Amino acid sequence: MDWKIIVGFALAIVLLLINFWWFAVGQKKARLHRDWSPDCAQQARFEINGDSVTLHNRRDFTWRTTRDFDENWDSWSFDMKDLKDIWYVVDYFHKIRGMAHTMVGFEFSDNRFLMASFEVRRQKGQKFHPWAGMWNEFELILIWATERDLLGVRTNGRGNDVYLYPCDVVPEKQQALLQAMMQRTNQLAEEPEWYNTMTATCTTSITQIVNRVTPGRVPFTWRAYLPGYSPWTAWKRGIISQRGTFKETVAAAAISEKAKAGGLGEPGTHDYSINVRK
Repeated sequence: MDWKIIVGFALAIVLLLINFWWFAVGQKKARLHRDWSPDCAQQARFEINGDSVTLHNRRDFTWRTTRDFDENWDSWSFDMKDLKDIWYVVDYFHKIRGMAHTMVGFEFSDNRFLMASFEVRRQKGQKFHPWAGMWNEFELILIWATERDLLGVRTNGRGNDVYLYPCDVVPEKQQALLQAMMQRTNQLAEEPEWYNTMTATCTTSITQIVNRVTPGRVPFTWRAYLPGYSPWTAWKRGIISQRGTFKETVAAAAISEKAKAGGLGEPGTHDYSINVRK
């Protein structure tokens, strides 16, 4: 067969696929108002007045299992000047080690903690699948919650293998990162966007914000698509604190057994956070 015919067929197929995507997917609009699943029913929003900040719709669920939980949403105020440390979380939820969920934590003075997680926003009864996540099926949400909620559901509710890494970030960059995360939250609360399995995930969303604060801080690698391997890049570049060798650093960050032994603690407290850092 003539190569020009082959190229013509290939171009025709590509155009058909582009047209299919545009008419079936590209024109779908992300929405704020649907019958959402309880764990993502509320959209976080920040009220900022100088250094004084109030977070509305902070989640503080008590998870016994993923199906048995107590719901609680509240407001939580803090001062930007009280920010002390940044933490990076890797949650291994699948037997394939590269598949993991990542989150960012913020530690304030007086043992107060706040966790942020880019996630799929599901409707009631809807289940996530990576393939469906390619086709504008799920909105993107940035959940802000207590650690006893966002970490506890993974360590205690699901029994996942979770690691909590302290980060090496200078104070001014810590505040800049938090401010960027808050701005992104308010942006999503006003203009919903689609989650995408390749381009708008938990890890790519975090990376975009980090590189906005410090250009080039996190280089693009294949690990962006397999976030379970992201600690290696973070360790090599000094983003997470190097506590000995890489293997020793990973071992020191493991929190699941401590979380199971200590429990979730009472709602409104930070006992869980203090326990897993012992």
